[in-house]
Amino acid sequence: MKGKFLSVMAIYDDDTQRKLGKLQKKLLENGFTGTQTKDIPMHITLGTFPVGEEEYLLHRLEKAGHNFEAFDIVFNSLGLFGREVLFAAPAANHMLLNLQAQFNNNYADGFGWSAHTTLLIDEPETVMRAVPVAAGEFESFAGRVESISLYEFWPMRFLANKPFKLE
Repeated sequence: MKGKFLSVMAIYDDDTQRKLGKLQKKLLENGFTGTQTKDIPMHITLGTFPVGEEEYLLHRLEKAGHNFEAFDIVFNSLGLFGREVLFAAPAANHMLLNLQAQFNNNYADGFGWSAHTTLLIDEPETVMRAVPVAAGEFESFAGRVESISLYEFWPMRFLANKPFKLE
């Protein structure tokens, strides 16, 4: 996506961050650095929006924080978007789909939404070499979504985070 935009993200608990971070660290240890955004938490992007919708989205985050409880998800696969993006994918359960429906606008590239956490973005030949490394490290695991955040991109700027209610 070119130019400035806003991104709404579902953010994981610390344990899920560690598990996904371990997988990404294994890629880094094997020389796969990629061009994915660094210095942000592991997440699922729920939607991208024009920068003019910041106030509206801040209100929506507040509302989501009041209306949603933290919820569990299961990471059960690795996947590719084309041959340039390697990701870990959770099974899209009812809670995740309901949350995404609150932010279903997606101005990114005209592609539909797919629940995923990006591990590596790079040239196709590099990503294809990284697949066996990630596959060798990956095991299905349970994770947890505990909050929702809003970021602005290019340059990256954190705007807000709203925790979900605890069960």
